[in-house]
Amino acid sequence: MHPRRLRRLPRTALPAAAALLCALLASCSSGSASPAAAGASPAGAGQVTTVSPGPAVTPSVASSPKTLPPSRLCAVLDHSAARQVLTGPKQAPSLAPVKGTAGDSCSYASGDGTALLTLNPSARSYDAEVSASRNLVRDPASAGMRDVKVTEVTGLGQGAFRETVQVLQPQQNVAYVVWRAGSKVWVLTLADTAGPKGADHLVSLARQITPRLPR
Repeated sequence: MHPRRLRRLPRTALPAAAALLCALLASCSSGSASPAAAGASPAGAGQVTTVSPGPAVTPSVASSPKTLPPSRLCAVLDHSAARQVLTGPKQAPSLAPVKGTAGDSCSYASGDGTALLTLNPSARSYDAEVSASRNLVRDPASAGMRDVKVTEVTGLGQGAFRETVQVLQPQQNVAYVVWRAGSKVWVLTLADTAGPKGADHLVSLARQITPRLPR
């Protein structure tokens, strides 16, 4: 996914969330990793890459991606917290990117593999996040989206808003809560290919985990 900046799922790369969900589901069922787009760090488990076998390797053998230790953020977004939004959550593996350094994030996939919940810090300022949301509301079609809605959230950090979008190809619903807490801006993302079942719980989850966030 591009760009690699830690925000939510980058808007130009949001359609890859469905591929990531499919990859996670395949991994859980078969024990092997499947290809997915980069940028899972903003709302997922890092870049998942398969390695093509060389001439001396049989087609059935491929190198496995390197797994990173769980993020410290998984102590904030723990299993019990993820369960408020997802059914049967499973912590998504953090996989090392092919290039560069993996961003700090923690993700959980739903038990059926149709939804992905992620907590990560934003690389943008809060004002830049607000501006990006306003731009998307004005022109969602240029990003392959529709039905973009942004609402202010009260009682969360020093400023917060909630954003929901519908990605057209492949179809999926994505919801964000973006808020400023202390010196950082945080993002909770829920990408769901089966409908926005848990999006209404994101704000309450953000309020719950805010006291445990790194300062």
